[in-house]
Amino acid sequence: MVLEAKFPAYGGGGAESQVLTLGGRLVERNVGVTVIVPRVADGPQEERELVDRLNVVRLTYPKVRLLGGVIMLIKLAWFLFAHRQEYRIIHAHIAHNMASVAAIMGKLLGKPVVVKLTGMRELVGGILDPNPGWPARLRKLAIHQATLIQATSERIRQTLIDRGFDPAQVLVLPNGVDVARFTANSRNDVFRRELCGDAAVVGVFVGRLALEKNHELLLGAWARTLSNRPDAKLVLVGDGVLRQHLTEAAERLGIGQQVVFAGHSSDVGRYLAIADFGLLTSLAEGLSNSLLEYMAAGLPVIGSRISGTEDFVIPDDTGWLFEPGHGEDLARALEQAVAAGPGQLRLMGDRARQRIVSTASLEAVTDKLIKCYGFVTRD
Repeated sequence: MVLEAKFPAYGGGGAESQVLTLGGRLVERNVGVTVIVPRVADGPQEERELVDRLNVVRLTYPKVRLLGGVIMLIKLAWFLFAHRQEYRIIHAHIAHNMASVAAIMGKLLGKPVVVKLTGMRELVGGILDPNPGWPARLRKLAIHQATLIQATSERIRQTLIDRGFDPAQVLVLPNGVDVARFTANSRNDVFRRELCGDAAVVGVFVGRLALEKNHELLLGAWARTLSNRPDAKLVLVGDGVLRQHLTEAAERLGIGQQVVFAGHSSDVGRYLAIADFGLLTSLAEGLSNSLLEYMAAGLPVIGSRISGTEDFVIPDDTGWLFEPGHGEDLARALEQAVAAGPGQLRLMGDRARQRIVSTASLEAVTDKLIKCYGFVTRD
């Protein structure tokens, strides 16, 4: 696996989490995995390391703008060539520079290459940007050489085709979520009372406190809909540069007592076990891991109609969709969720989990990947 990011990055981005999770499951299925990443200043510095049974190789390069990046890519190409007898397939995550080199080397070496798109990295300034610059154009030409392009949503699949990729080359395969992590997370009433008192309604949002997650829209819609419901609590799990700003915004909107800033947690399931529904108000995503975890934990979801979310959230069945950035639309969805009541929310949550188990569980995704890889494995 080739990943253009710090690794591991516990609690970090979706691509890093997916490599760690999927890689571990592949090893359990007797598929050896080596993860090749750049050695970045704020990450681990060991050039070789075993991380959760994954062999990690970090490519060193001088920290000189442009020149350093070129040297790192040359080292990646040399590594793939020098070790060509030791691997059967290359799976590159994030369709950027390293994936471009991987696609070209795979073509030259006769190795199958899968390039996974994450979403925003490719849509804004990347290979799927409608007005790409010359670097993105070169990456796109290179990635055309890959055997398969993995799209995590139907919207990304269609965008790939619209940008000139062969439909037969595009594989729609979502991120995988370890549903077993959430089977034990039945309602935790003790922790719910500890965190939210006697709240009758609890919504949870898991994600960085960052602009693209659009927390301000959520706070505004919550105030419009539920400011007169002191028994309603909004739990924000995550941290970031906007924490102070959002705390002040909640106070200004008169819902300071209703919003719980839980901070970063390595045990997200603990918070999902106290909630009645999950929230995702992002302006854009490829496919949100938080969305998959909400649904795996048996929560219906109120989500913006964006890539990935629209594939899994079926209105009035597994949750509610609203137009991204539209506060009134979100407020109506909140009203519907609260009006549904505990029994209906649980039924919708059960259907949400069933949808994840059948299409995006770690087991289902790994099975499809192994089939694409052409491996025969022993369980």
